[in-house]
Amino acid sequence: MKKRLQYTLKKLLLKQLIDFFPYYIGAFLCLYMTHWIQSHLPFLAKELADIVETGVDQIQTWKFFALALGIIVFRTSSRLLFFYPARVLQKELRVELLEKLEDATPLRYRKHSDGQLFQILQMDMEQLRALIGFALLQVGNIIVALIVLIPKMIAFNPQMINTLIPMVISFVIFTVIVSKNKNMFKKGQDLQGEVQNVIIETYAGKKTIKNYHSEDDFIQWFRTFSWRELSTFYKAGIGVGISLPLLPLGIGMSLIYGGHIVFQQGLGASSLIVFSGFIFLFLEPIMFLSWIGVVFARSYGSWERIKSLVADLAHETDEEKLYLNLNTSASLQSDDLLKMKVKFWEEEMKLSFPKGAWSVLVGKTGHGKTFLLTQMADILKLQKRDISYVSQDPYLYNDTVENNIFLGQKITQQRRDEAYDLLKLFGLDYLASSKESLLNMEVGEKGKRLSGGQSKRLAIVRSLMADVDIYIWDDPFSSVDLILEKQIITELRQWAPLTQKTVILSSHRLSTVRASDFCFYLDKDQGIVEEGSIRDLLQPDKETYEYFKQQMV
Repeated sequence: MKKRLQYTLKKLLLKQLIDFFPYYIGAFLCLYMTHWIQSHLPFLAKELADIVETGVDQIQTWKFFALALGIIVFRTSSRLLFFYPARVLQKELRVELLEKLEDATPLRYRKHSDGQLFQILQMDMEQLRALIGFALLQVGNIIVALIVLIPKMIAFNPQMINTLIPMVISFVIFTVIVSKNKNMFKKGQDLQGEVQNVIIETYAGKKTIKNYHSEDDFIQWFRTFSWRELSTFYKAGIGVGISLPLLPLGIGMSLIYGGHIVFQQGLGASSLIVFSGFIFLFLEPIMFLSWIGVVFARSYGSWERIKSLVADLAHETDEEKLYLNLNTSASLQSDDLLKMKVKFWEEEMKLSFPKGAWSVLVGKTGHGKTFLLTQMADILKLQKRDISYVSQDPYLYNDTVENNIFLGQKITQQRRDEAYDLLKLFGLDYLASSKESLLNMEVGEKGKRLSGGQSKRLAIVRSLMADVDIYIWDDPFSSVDLILEKQIITELRQWAPLTQKTVILSSHRLSTVRASDFCFYLDKDQGIVEEGSIRDLLQPDKETYEYFKQQMV
């Protein structure tokens, strides 16, 4: 079945009409009833004026209450029938886009900032909902109004129909001018996403930035981006501002024209009331005709941004092509070894990790261990391998400890008990007085209620509870002391769910290396300096041994 995000905007609108055909039929019937009832108001107003003029004291007020009730019921129903399908579409589009983001490697959307992704998933989807709900409603409103009101107006006085021409012309001109600004609207939306990203980055950085005396730098940074966004939206709104006076001008000219006909034909004041009532009834649909142009212009920009992201998610990046080309050889297939080729400082490098063992990458700071682990994770993800990757700065959601660990997985009491045992093993049980209070503790946005080390240990617990085949951890025990590290590794090496799994990690600590099975000593100029079992590489004649000997000194 073709996904909605694969359609053009026009085909998306057509599919929406087909999928929710019964709703729209009901909505059009309600709109028809609304305008049919409203079309009686000018004549009731004329009747009321005639009664007042003749001095008759009997006014049938029930007619007005009945019309008001009918308008409320049918008008509200028409909006509900239009808005519900729009909400469903918004939900489906969001889910589809999130599924694409989930399935794609981060390499494909890395050029989109956090603010831009939020803008697309929230604001642009909201703009499309406005198009499907509000704009389609008003298109239907205009069509039905013309069908119902024009015959009534002609029946009252055929010449009165010509009085609508100035009003219609002014609204058409307004719509054309506004529609020309769709590219400027899109640019403004892009910049709005950048402003949001500046805010996100600024306040995310508060946890780590030391020079708090330099707040002026952040303010200046924000001022630059904010001014660029506001000036773009101002330029996009110039057309609206210039053409907006055309709307009351057109309405005024139509009223003057109608008044002239009433005076010329001697129809009386009550006829002027009827004509003014028709102008009022035409005013809403024609007025919204102008704003439909605004909605379409903004929705067009939103859809272009969404489609641009979708295209990026579907497009294979140069890095992906490189990783796949490097790892297509049949020689990389093995039952005992996890083999792969990577790019290491512009050179190709072949790695072989024993399956079911712990392998550790060591080397000087800045020599590429983190990049290598990230690249390995990308390659394994492209190969559809079952992995869990924990970076040096893992992300925690603004939720409970339990929900951060399981992330939507089915939670049983046994799994909760296992998670709590791991939390105790990693020294996180002291954060709360009991098991339940710990699991239900809110960690805050990006885990800001926890220290960096606590966040990392919680992320490792989450990784372990994922129950995958391959675990990749970037310097996982750097935030714990040697005593706790030894306790953690000893317990994990004996933990039944992990005994047959492959663990690949990086470390600067000799204690972590000694607790592993195999070691890879890396250097940015030499590539793999040494590789082999820990027992072999920690002998006095080995370079790995010398590296740690210098470290200890």
